[in-house]
Amino acid sequence: MLRAGFRYDRGRRERRRWRPTTSRGKITLQILLVCAFAALPGCGSGGTGGEAPNAEPDSVAESAAAGVDESSIRRHLAHLTGEVSVSDGDRDVTISERGSESARRAAAEYMASSFAEISIPARIREFEAGGLRGFNVEATLPGEEGGKHLWVTAHLDSVHNAGANDDASGLTSILLTAEALEELDPEHTVHFVAYDLEEVGLFGSSHHVGSTVSAVREREGEKAIIGALQSDMIAYEEGRFDAVLGTCDQAGPIDDAFSRAAREIGSPIKLREVCLGRSDHEPFWDAGLPAAVLTDGAVYDGYPCYHKPCDTVEELNVSYLRSMIQLTTAATVLLAEA
Repeated sequence: MLRAGFRYDRGRRERRRWRPTTSRGKITLQILLVCAFAALPGCGSGGTGGEAPNAEPDSVAESAAAGVDESSIRRHLAHLTGEVSVSDGDRDVTISERGSESARRAAAEYMASSFAEISIPARIREFEAGGLRGFNVEATLPGEEGGKHLWVTAHLDSVHNAGANDDASGLTSILLTAEALEELDPEHTVHFVAYDLEEVGLFGSSHHVGSTVSAVREREGEKAIIGALQSDMIAYEEGRFDAVLGTCDQAGPIDDAFSRAAREIGSPIKLREVCLGRSDHEPFWDAGLPAAVLTDGAVYDGYPCYHKPCDTVEELNVSYLRSMIQLTTAATVLLAEA
C-alpha cells in the first residue's frame, strides 16, 4: 500500500457452468450416479456413514467461494514472504523481500508460474518508470461472450520487507480468485494483474491503465469496461471480522456486487464503504473508470507493522484472510456474470 501523503484520496442473470474437473466434483458426481441406480447406505437424506452429505451450493458465488482453502493461502504466503523458497527451474530462490529489482522479478516469476499451474495464461510485462525497472504480471481468463472486461488486482512490491499483509495477502487473493473462476466459464473476460512499483508511485498500474486498459477502451468502448477491484492489505484482524471498501462514489457496479456476494455466501465480514485512495485503483479513477479497493479494518496506517520489518505471516489471521478472499471471489463471479 502506498505510503500516506504520496497521492490524494479520492436484475441479474446467473448461470451455473460448473465443470466437475476437481477431485471433489468427480467424487460428488460418482455418488450421485451410484445413488441413482442403487439403494445404498449413505444415499439420500441419511448421508454417508450416518452424516448428512454436503448440500450443493445454492449459487455459483457460493460454489466459487467454497473452493478457497486455508492450505493454499498458507502456501502462497510462505512463498511470497520468504518462509519457503521457490524454484526458478535451475535453482531455489527465497523471496524474503520484494523491493529490490531481483526480488521483484522473482516474485513476478512466481506469480506467472502460479497462474500457469491453474491453466490461466500469464505474461510478465517489463516497463521502466521513475528510473526503475518494473515487472507487471498479467493473466487473462477469456469470457464466454467476451463482451466486457473486469480487472482483479493487487500489488507485487513491498518496502524491502516480507510484506505479508502489504501486499502478499492481495497477491494470494488474486491467485485463489483466479483458480476459483477457472473452474467456471465466466461470461466476461477477467484480467488478473499484479502491479509492480506501487509503493514508489503507482507506477505499474499507471503504466497498465495507460497501455493495456486504454487499448481495450479504444478498441471496444468505455461500456466494455466493468471496472477494477484492488486488494491491498486484507489480512490483519483485531478481534472482529470487519473490512473497508474504498469507493469514493466511483466504484460503478463493484459495491453492489460486494453487498450481494456477502448475502449470498453468508460472509462473516462486516463491510463498510469509505472514500479511500492510495493504491492501484487510483489510475482507473484518474482515467474516469470504475474501481474500488478492499482493505482490512486497520485501513492501512492502523496496521501496527505497516511498512516495518515485522510485516510477516505471524501478524496475519489466515481464517480472516480466507473470508476476505471468499468475499472477493464471490463478488468477482457476480461481476463476471452480470
